[in-house]
Amino acid sequence: MEQHDLGPHRWGDDEELFEALRDALRSAGPVPPDVTLSGRAAWTWRTIDAELATLVYDSYLEESAAVRGEDNTRSRLLVFGGDFGASVEFEVGEEGLVGQLLPPAIGEVSLLTSDGAAVETTTDEVGCFLLPLPTGPFRLLCRTTESTFTTDWVRL
Repeated sequence: MEQHDLGPHRWGDDEELFEALRDALRSAGPVPPDVTLSGRAAWTWRTIDAELATLVYDSYLEESAAVRGEDNTRSRLLVFGGDFGASVEFEVGEEGLVGQLLPPAIGEVSLLTSDGAAVETTTDEVGCFLLPLPTGPFRLLCRTTESTFTTDWVRL
């Protein structure tokens, strides 16, 4: 078995080790812009294995939604699903996005915005969740023990 030389210093004192790590981080300087761009590009690939859930239902597309005049009392219901046996539905209301994973399951739902920001929440035992209203295009990344999927991009 090959042995690697880890340097002459044996780290027996945690504070000494932490101080050496702090010095190393201080001397590194700012992160170069190309490294930051590469990191962001790599981050976008983190959900490459997720199934894509497409829009199955949008209450704004119903015939009754075409009635003349504004109806500010209606909430908007969206349902996303696919051939992989799972879906997510959510209602757009004043309090935010109120939704549920189907089939009902405990899991995590992340609201991903086009600028790279993310808000995450955990569902309850029947798959329900609440997320804040996004201000621009967004998608949902849904994870349970049974499935992982991402919705198409949505603009409210």
